[in-house]
Amino acid sequence: MSTFEAFEKYDFDNDAQFQSGIASLLNNKQENEDQLLLKAKLFYYSKFFTPIQYDEYIKWKDSEHEPEPTSEREEKPPRFTFQEIVDMIEKGIEIPGIKQIPNIINDGVPSESKMKTRPKPWEIKK
Repeated sequence: MSTFEAFEKYDFDNDAQFQSGIASLLNNKQENEDQLLLKAKLFYYSKFFTPIQYDEYIKWKDSEHEPEPTSEREEKPPRFTFQEIVDMIEKGIEIPGIKQIPNIINDGVPSESKMKTRPKPWEIKK
């Protein structure tokens, strides 16, 4: 795993020391909070773990880490108009990208109750 991948997988949300420091920074209402947050994370990670330069990280993220547009297009199902979807439903054609859920209930045998039933309020002897 590269340094950049390790940085991206680090759990900043559950790091109490980082959270206490970033809270004061974000209270100042800076213009670009996302960039400020990224720089703060890089500073913190560089100080306590492995040094990372902001420019190098941005180059890595832009070149190697971003998914290719062609693969992104292949994963998305085609978009249909409302009328096209209505026509597919009327004709019984399967709509791409819709998960088919079988119309059955669990085939397993239900378990037997092992607890004693609670008495009703009028059944309780006082």
